[in-house]
This record gives sequence, C-alpha cells and structure tokens, in this order.
Amino acid sequence: MRLRRRAGPVSLAALLLTALLLALPLGPAATAAPQPKTMFELEFATGIAFGFDKMFVNEREGRIRVVENGRLLAEPLATIPTNSAGENGLLGIAVPPDPLDRAVYVFATDPDGGANDVWRVPIDGGEPRVVVPDLPAGGYHNGGGVAFDHDGMLLVSNGETHQAELSQDPSVLGGKIYRFMPDGAIPDDNPWPGSPALSIGHRNPFGLAVDPMTGTAWTTENGPSAFDEINRAVRGSNLGWPLLSGPGCDSEPDLEGCTDPVLSFESVIVPTGIAFAPASAPEEVAGHLFFGAYGVPALHEVTLDEDRRVARSDDIIVSDDEAIVAVAWGPQGLYYSTTSAVKLIPFAEPDPDAEQPNPSASPSPAAGDDPGGATGFALVVVILLALYAVSRRRLGVK
Repeated sequence: MRLRRRAGPVSLAALLLTALLLALPLGPAATAAPQPKTMFELEFATGIAFGFDKMFVNEREGRIRVVENGRLLAEPLATIPTNSAGENGLLGIAVPPDPLDRAVYVFATDPDGGANDVWRVPIDGGEPRVVVPDLPAGGYHNGGGVAFDHDGMLLVSNGETHQAELSQDPSVLGGKIYRFMPDGAIPDDNPWPGSPALSIGHRNPFGLAVDPMTGTAWTTENGPSAFDEINRAVRGSNLGWPLLSGPGCDSEPDLEGCTDPVLSFESVIVPTGIAFAPASAPEEVAGHLFFGAYGVPALHEVTLDEDRRVARSDDIIVSDDEAIVAVAWGPQGLYYSTTSAVKLIPFAEPDPDAEQPNPSASPSPAAGDDPGGATGFALVVVILLALYAVSRRRLGVK
C-alpha cells in the first residue's frame, strides 16, 4: 500500500506535465525557402531590367518586351536587327539612373555578325540609335552585358572573340569591361587615358552588375576547359587572361593590377547572369550576390565579407530543368530567365498597398481569444485530474 501512495504523486506530476504539453500551442511552422514561379513564357530571354515602373526583357532574336502592371504587353518596345547565331544576339539590357534619360540601353550583334553595338532605345517613342558602335564580335567569347555605375557611366562587357592577345592590351577593344559616357564618349577619368577600358584581362565576360553597396562592377566569366569565374572588375584591374585562368596572381608578380577571381570553378558550369539584392531587400538576402549557370542549370546565392571582396558562402538555391540565362533583382524579389520562360523567386516583402488575397474560409481567432492558452490548459487539467481520481479509487488509495 505504501508503494501505491508513493506512486500517486509521481503519476500526478506526469499527468500535469502531459496537460501542459498538450495545451501549449505549437507555434507557426518554419517558413520554407521561396520557390520559383513562372511569370510568363518567352523565347530565349537574355536580359532583364527594371525602371519607369516597368519590367523590360530582351529576347535573343531582337525583341525588347515590356511588362506593365504585371502584364506582358503584346507589342515589343522595339525590335533590334541582330544575328542570334552562337553566343550572338540581343543580349544585355540596362536602365540609366538618370530619370530624365527615358530609355533602355541594350547590347546587340549586327545582322552580319561582324560587330556588336550598344543601342539607346527610347521608351516614349522615337527611333533606337547606336551609341557605342563596332565592338568586337564572334560566335563565341562575345560578352554582352550592360550596366550603369554609381557615376551614371555606361559599363559594357565584351569578350576577346577567340583572339586572346586582345585581352592584355588596353589600347584595343576586346577582352575587357568598358566604361563609357551614356552618349558613347570616353570619360576623361578612365584608368587608361583615351581607352574605354575599365578592366582588362577578360576572356568571355557575360553577366555584368554593379554592387549597390560599393559601386564596384562584377562579372561572370567563362573559362576554357576549367575555371569559370566570378570577378570584381575593379578600376584598372587585370583579370589575367590569357596568362592566367583561375587564381594565380601570386605566380605573376609583375602583372600590374592582377586580381584573382572571387570564385572559380574547376568544373565548367558556364556562369551567366548576375545581380545583387539591394540594402532595401529583406534582411536575409540584403547585399547578397546571385548568379545563374547555363552548363549546370542552377541559381547561386553568394554571401560576401564586410569588405565585399571575399565570398563567405556559395549556395545553390535553385536547380532548374533548363539553362539559366539572365538574373535581375526587381520589385518582388529575384527574377531569372531560362531558355523558355521568365521566373520569379519572391524574396521581397509584399507591397502593403497592394490588393491582398481573400482570407481563408477557416475561422481564425480574434484578438483576445485564448486557443491553447490558459483556458485550454485548465480544461485539460480538470479532465486529467478526474481520471487520476478514478484510478486512485480503483487502486484503493485513500
């Protein structure tokens, strides 16, 4: 009988603990990582840019498409005559930071494939015109990125078109990141006087973006049989090609301005579009770098150190069934294109002024309700105490 009395309090404590655990709310489930959703289908979208409350998307065949109020317009803004063989075509696109310059700037290969040009395309009517003519072109190692830096200068990426000797000579075009004024003139403060080059030693820089935190240009770079790269195109820097592929500046002490890649991949992945999440993005991604890959279809997220020179992490956040081409940050998060569609990863917070979806038909507690709280706990305790009392009587415990 003594053992039974001893067991009683232990059983009561266990029952009370059970009541507490049953009554406590479990809390919300952990938020899953955002999943991409297809916005619309397009034919080989090669560039994405945002401005003037619109989204602009290049199709490689020459069409500049417009998305307004979430709707893809039937008529393109313009159709640029081009040649889409190999790596050619209508490629990069950028919106100038000057709100009075109501245009987009695009990179396109001439119809005969003999040169690349940068076009200024007005968004309010008017004829497109070439502002930067006669850049080197080739079916491969063509380049094709455009962006604007914090000074409003026009940046352009251009490959060496399988002429590696062009890359190390700042006095000639090819194998470089260029810095022009928006009208195509060469700024007086470029690192090499009289040259449009911002950086040299590039092989095939495709994607081009400017870090919103520092103003530094970044590129994706396609290597030969190894060492695809993510590079910082710092003013006056030399990325090493064809003397180097991948890291190796320590082995070239006399190479002035030599800059190792931030990331390099011994296995070919074919990096393509590149973009940054701005400081205004949600905290979990603000300042992060994103880039796509064509050869191993994936979207990478890269975190950087405080100086924004070293990669702390490189994670694949999306593996797609199709090659990834363009990447851009926009109003609702991260946008990217494949060879057949434009997709969105909704990282950004929803607009509080936007119309919200209808609430669920399931009832939800009003403010002051107490589901799973003190009331629920008390009810469970009463039930379990009654069961406890019954069990004691059956055992003959007084």
